[in-house]
Amino acid sequence: MRRRSLLLATLAAPAIARAAGGLPGGTATVVCGFAAGGIGDALSRLVAEAARDRRGAPVIVENRPGNGGAIATERVSRAAPDGLTIVLGSPSALLVLPHQGNVGYDPVGGLTPLGQLIAQPLPVYVRADSALADWRGAIAFARANPGRFTWGTAGSRSFAEIVVEKAFEQERVETTSVPFRGGAEAVQALLGGHVMAVASTDYGPLLRQDAVRLLAETGPNPVPGHPGVPTFRALGYPLSPPAGYGFLGPARMAPEAAAWWEALLGDIGGSPVLPAFAERYVGVAAPEDAAGYARIIREGHAGFGRALRPG
Repeated sequence: MRRRSLLLATLAAPAIARAAGGLPGGTATVVCGFAAGGIGDALSRLVAEAARDRRGAPVIVENRPGNGGAIATERVSRAAPDGLTIVLGSPSALLVLPHQGNVGYDPVGGLTPLGQLIAQPLPVYVRADSALADWRGAIAFARANPGRFTWGTAGSRSFAEIVVEKAFEQERVETTSVPFRGGAEAVQALLGGHVMAVASTDYGPLLRQDAVRLLAETGPNPVPGHPGVPTFRALGYPLSPPAGYGFLGPARMAPEAAAWWEALLGDIGGSPVLPAFAERYVGVAAPEDAAGYARIIREGHAGFGRALRPG
């Protein structure tokens, strides 16, 4: 029986590899630069499940939280370009952090964009029982209490931290930012009363439970279903970019493997699964093919570079 089981397993392995199409045999890994429980983790698992269910390919999710997704992105930039290792594309890791120092990868030329799936609002929010009723109230509190307004983000010098910091600079108020290893940890700190506010994409389930109140949306478009929440663009702040999430592989990725992942992401983007996922997290389904995602990364990276340039 044991020999028979081993024989069946050996025969099944090539079948799995064939089902995976452009991928070599073996288990593929989607690396997520954030802790379990947040939207990045959920989106990574959505893709892994689709690879298994739609293509018969064994795929797992590996959480490597830290530095706004840069640790995970560097890990994948150094991986073999065979298609067995891809990474969740974090706006912080691709657009912002490379301007802050050496992250160990080139976000424009050192990775292979595979496609984008969602554009996620990234609001500043407080607990529902907070005394801060709106954004102007938060600004007034910060102005009257220098340094006492504490707000969490998913990482130090991350996308959210830079965008919100620039808004506070324009308002000429002093606040205290508290970076965490991911949005899920920042949310736990908010619910536990350790910070007064959070700027992250992980607000959706809490909003549906009436556990948080939105103060402002850092992006250019209103939060779906909440047109009264002001956007940073409408408020005239220096930065108000959209936060998109996609997936990338190492540079010079095998063309057949890149095409396999792009096709899978395209299938997800064209199915009812993606709008349902986006609605759950109060986001927007925004599928882009590899070329479209590459353009978004290129333009966003250049835009933050201009905004962060001294003088």
